[in-house]
Amino acid sequence: MQGYNAQAAVTKEQVIIAEEVTQDRNDVKRLHPMLEKVDEELKDARIETWVENVLADAGYWSQANDENTNPAGPELFIATNKDWKQRKALREAPPPRGRMPKDMTARDRMERKLLTVRGRALYKLRGQTVEPVFGQIKDARGFDRFMRRGLRAVASEWSLICTTHNLLKLWRSGRMKVGRTLARIPAGTPTFSPVYA
Repeated sequence: MQGYNAQAAVTKEQVIIAEEVTQDRNDVKRLHPMLEKVDEELKDARIETWVENVLADAGYWSQANDENTNPAGPELFIATNKDWKQRKALREAPPPRGRMPKDMTARDRMERKLLTVRGRALYKLRGQTVEPVFGQIKDARGFDRFMRRGLRAVASEWSLICTTHNLLKLWRSGRMKVGRTLARIPAGTPTFSPVYA
């Protein structure tokens, strides 16, 4: 059985700025390649906006991803657990106070960062940015499986789906008018999430 893992990075305005398709079974190894792809796409579009924060779901969490992040690059906010009950309990707990203990593991540091007032506010944006994009693509437009086979063919199909999503988003927002130049779209905060087909 052929299976594909489609990735997308979106802005807070729900515009897809980077996409790719792999045959990796999970997302752990896709975080840094997607960050590089975001940088490439922004440079190609001559957008000089600096990406400050990256919000990613638990599929992207690994200690290696956390440790291999460029210190000068964007700050990562990655969920460390997929268990919704545990996440709900943590959200309801009061934000941590005081300095971060030095003996914490990378996972503990990320969990603590997500529990801060700032971390909660930023990570909440993930549900308002990337999740609606996949909902619009899968449910509103009815794209729930790839029609072509082979990695190159599927990648071109995913690219077309992402491009049409952006065109619809720009048209409906009023930023795209016939006979006018498109306004530059700010990079905002890219968020990452996979869609499985």
